[in-house]
Amino acid sequence: MPSGTADLRIPGLRPLAIAAQEPEEWRRVMERLHATVFLRSEGTVVTVGAPQRAEGALLDTCREVVRRFDRFYGDAVRAYFDRPALRGEFLVNPLLAPLIEIDCEARAHTPLARLDCVLGADGSVRVIEINSVGVNLLHLRSLLYLVRGLWRAGLRDAAAELDTMASAMIAAFDRHYRQHQDRPRARPTLGALTPHGWMRATHLLFRDAFRRAGWDYVFGGPDALDVSAGGVMLAGQPVDMLWADFFFYMAYQEARYSQTRFPSAIGEYSATPAQAASLLGDARFLDHLRSRRVISISPATSYLALPKSLLSWIHDAERPVADREWLAGHVARTFSARDRRRGVLTRERARADREQLLVKPCQYGGSHGVQLGQAMSDAEWTEALDRLWDDDTWVVQE
Repeated sequence: MPSGTADLRIPGLRPLAIAAQEPEEWRRVMERLHATVFLRSEGTVVTVGAPQRAEGALLDTCREVVRRFDRFYGDAVRAYFDRPALRGEFLVNPLLAPLIEIDCEARAHTPLARLDCVLGADGSVRVIEINSVGVNLLHLRSLLYLVRGLWRAGLRDAAAELDTMASAMIAAFDRHYRQHQDRPRARPTLGALTPHGWMRATHLLFRDAFRRAGWDYVFGGPDALDVSAGGVMLAGQPVDMLWADFFFYMAYQEARYSQTRFPSAIGEYSATPAQAASLLGDARFLDHLRSRRVISISPATSYLALPKSLLSWIHDAERPVADREWLAGHVARTFSARDRRRGVLTRERARADREQLLVKPCQYGGSHGVQLGQAMSDAEWTEALDRLWDDDTWVVQE
């Protein structure tokens, strides 16, 4: 990395000190990290750049975006229960219905969410979608790997500066556990349930981070899970809190993700829908969650926030939205099939504004299906619009 390129020159962003002040040392660390297979494994291909610290007005804006969008999605989830006529807009896979009903009164519906945003050169922030399910924390693997690389290179101050983010994540897990468990253990065990054989290297990094923070951490697939009247065990160890997103999300998305080409090899997950249905048919498992003998870190109601089409509610006066005016200024304008049918966005306008629009499916991940108008010919764009125009599972977005 040449000297100076770590500075993005965006107000409110400051690169990690070592990347800006010791570019040659930073370059050597980056070369070692990218020479291994890890960053090109487990379904991902990642290039690690210089971490940036947000401060000042940009940090204040980011915090406000998180606060207001958390309330927006919380209100949307509650509308699912309070206004049954709107349920069709949530595109729910009925697989998780038993868990959704258990979690209907959850204190936080999207506790492990990640907002994807566009950051303008002037420091402005606009939300383009939410990753509302805790599997999105998978991408912290790159941070944890960088911390490990810096530590091994003897750059302990830089490693410690970055490790504060992992500490903040674990502190959030700890708060959630202690808010929901009347008799919390001093050293609880977090169990990460995954499809069989998944992401072993990633979970080793998470395990080390949680152990440093005073937790025990185990992971494994459904074959390593044992449910009895006394509790839930994973890999032979009793579990106090369950992080099952890796498993339930792939079960929930299997039909969609079977069409997705991941950047690198990913484990087998075709059996997860049947395995999840079996687990959710076990009354003992549901009772452990309902009684909070085992705490779920991510409520099933977080799946209700997944559809990107929910962002269209912000501009729809018939939908329950607090902070509508503020949110409208911090979101990429999103047009649902309902908007298109009502003429809020006409096909003629969408064709004419090709270079300012994109289309994408409501619930896929990994950029699957995203098509940018400016990268398409007029004929290709028209064909795409004609194909998806009346499809509730697609949005058009600025």
